[in-house]
Amino acid sequence: MLSRQNILLIAGFAVLFVILSITAVRSFSRKVVSDFYHPYFTLSSKVSDAVASEKMMLESKGRLAGMVLDLQEKNEILSAKMKIMNNLREENTKLRELVGIGKIPYFTCLKAEIIRRDPARWYEKLIIDKGEADGIREGSSVISRIPGSGGSATSFAVVGRVKSVSRHEAVVSTILSDDCALSVLVSGSKAHGIAGSGKKVDRNFIVKIKFLPKDVTYAPGEFIYTSGLSGVTPSSLLIGKLAEGREGQAVKIKDNLYAEAWMEPSANFDNLHFLLILVPEK
Repeated sequence: MLSRQNILLIAGFAVLFVILSITAVRSFSRKVVSDFYHPYFTLSSKVSDAVASEKMMLESKGRLAGMVLDLQEKNEILSAKMKIMNNLREENTKLRELVGIGKIPYFTCLKAEIIRRDPARWYEKLIIDKGEADGIREGSSVISRIPGSGGSATSFAVVGRVKSVSRHEAVVSTILSDDCALSVLVSGSKAHGIAGSGKKVDRNFIVKIKFLPKDVTYAPGEFIYTSGLSGVTPSSLLIGKLAEGREGQAVKIKDNLYAEAWMEPSANFDNLHFLLILVPEK
């Protein structure tokens, strides 16, 4: 017969075997269950990650959109500032060029800016920002800057004359207006006449010259200058050049008494901003 000690030893091994068997069964069951549900657990995890990623992307897009709008706004502000700076630089350049005309004997040069135009007489009437308090006088000649030809220095051309003056403003009648009349000299023929009153034909302006001597030969392209005979206008200021008529002639005889011609003004009436007023010294 088995001794008591052997029986206890066998019983101990049996208990240990049962415990180990239960542990193995649980481990196996857990593994089987885990393997079975793994795809579902993985899918849920992937869905959660995808949702979180999408949320982050949406937030990132929102922030990026905000940043883009902010940058666009800053860029527009910088562009506006740059445009203002360029305009100021251009105006400063024009003012420097106006100063470059130098001293004209017996006349004072005053700079002025066009502040308004008469809509009904856009090319004929200009309002400037200088008046009697600044030394402007009625009848003073008005000139503007024009590009020099052949890369030469800046030149100037006659725009008109001061029609009326108030305390701080003045009205300028251009040579296209009936209110403006200038004594002129034709460069080639040395003939004198009176220029004033014009019109726009297609894209070009033309001004009429009256009372030219009829027995003088004229050629299209001859330059027209101020004669200086009036005493309130300097001589030798460029006004324009003789235009060619319909029949190729520069002039037309009027009533067999005098000749009339059309002149192309040198001033650019579509692009006037700063002007020089030539005031006779007392």
